[in-house]
Amino acid sequence: MDVLQSVIPMLVDFDEESPIKPKEIRMKQSISLIAKMATLVAYWERIRKNLDMINPDEDLSHAANFLYMLKGEIPDEETARDFDVSLILHAEHSFNASTFAARVVASTHAHMYACIGAALAALSGELHGGANTQVMKMLIEIDAIERVEKWIRTKFDAGEKIMGMGHAVYKTIDPRARILSIISENLAKRTGNTKWFELSRKIDSVSRDEFKRRKNKEIYPNVDFYSPSVYYVMGIDPDLFTSIFAVSRISGWCAHIIEEQCAQAQPEPALYRPDADYIGNYCGIGECKYMPLDRRK
Repeated sequence: MDVLQSVIPMLVDFDEESPIKPKEIRMKQSISLIAKMATLVAYWERIRKNLDMINPDEDLSHAANFLYMLKGEIPDEETARDFDVSLILHAEHSFNASTFAARVVASTHAHMYACIGAALAALSGELHGGANTQVMKMLIEIDAIERVEKWIRTKFDAGEKIMGMGHAVYKTIDPRARILSIISENLAKRTGNTKWFELSRKIDSVSRDEFKRRKNKEIYPNVDFYSPSVYYVMGIDPDLFTSIFAVSRISGWCAHIIEEQCAQAQPEPALYRPDADYIGNYCGIGECKYMPLDRRK
């Protein structure tokens, strides 16, 4: 993610048309950014492992090409399709934090690259983009089916969350999670590596039962719960999961930026300026007090 945050805004220097405002130019920039995001992530993975970078293959699909540049092998058709579906499922999800950040910056008439830079900054926060990495860490820590129940109960006893369970919007199972669970199961069967899907399914089941027993409420997996078992079996390192989120979400970000700047959701473009009213003397947890200048150290 750090590499993406540094490189993407600099790409504007290589875009001769970046100051031009027509929608057609933004569309062209968006298509370029979607391709560049995947290429940058794949190249960085190869560089950090001291491997030769692999140039894109124009005969492959976007998803298959990414896996090829990442791993050095052309994926089989089913795996490429599974990854393609995963990218589609993560591509757009309304006004989440990174998309909203992109639209706020877009409302200032900033160029496309600055808007995407803002989205990446929001995605880098652990409450937004890193959840599936944390889920994979949980799977690795638990490691065995027989350890699931004790591990989950210990977490609930400590008042801690089970990563990948629950969603701020969905009060039932995240429809994306339902599809990803099917992909994870099929991929596990096809590769013979069933450990991570079976472990995920057990954690899902025990977490639901325990949450229901303790709080008499339902809890369901979200999109971040089953995607780690998909990516990990594909041979993708967990610390790359957030970057892959960006590879997917870049298309949604670009669509929102175009909608915002081309007034497709309102009569004309308008600068975001939320209202805020000062309503008291609260100065934070530290309860700061005014100190005259002559008494300050």
